[in-house]
Amino acid sequence: MQKRDDNKARCRRCGDCCRDGGPALHHEDLPLIQDGTIPLTSIVSLRPGERAYDQPAQTILPLEAEILKIKGRDGKWTCAFYSPEGRTCGMYDNRPIECKVLFCHDIDPLAQMYTKTRLTRADLLPEGHPLLELIAEHDEKCDPKHMEKLAMAARKGDAEAGTALKEMVIFDMEVRRLVPEKSGMAPEMNDFLFGRPLRVLLRSMHITIYEMGDSIRFGFQA
Repeated sequence: MQKRDDNKARCRRCGDCCRDGGPALHHEDLPLIQDGTIPLTSIVSLRPGERAYDQPAQTILPLEAEILKIKGRDGKWTCAFYSPEGRTCGMYDNRPIECKVLFCHDIDPLAQMYTKTRLTRADLLPEGHPLLELIAEHDEKCDPKHMEKLAMAARKGDAEAGTALKEMVIFDMEVRRLVPEKSGMAPEMNDFLFGRPLRVLLRSMHITIYEMGDSIRFGFQA
């Protein structure tokens, strides 16, 4: 949504960049988080191995490192601060650094800083935070790369892989249920603390999770 002062091109405020997904956050954006402009409940952590839209490459790629992004809205990746109805940004005057440098007619400035100085959960949670140990355990037990391998094997009929995948998903669901219950934190914090739910990642692989009491089953779509 950046405006250019030259006569070659100007932002048309079409909102395409905002609908493609909220920006990744960088160290330059720390003041916006510290002053509450971007609350932690509006941030989702994307973990290594997850597939996500890469704006400079304009395609979906597996992530090599953790990033924090502003959440989407309406079940899509449209930035939570963007209003499609009015084509306006709710934080334009205090927008993140990626939004300031992004211009669809010239993505070089974004590409040059895209992978630099990115924030991670460790940058926002103080050393010794009581949930850091649980976050590390969750990252290990619910690794997106391993999840994808298990899902592909289970789809092909590997019962052992299916059982391991089921245990992984149940652990993910239980962590997300217990942390808000025991800590009093808003459930919306789960996306920041533990990233996207595995059921969401599996849905992108055309695998649906059906809850059955204390267990689950998978639905594999073509």
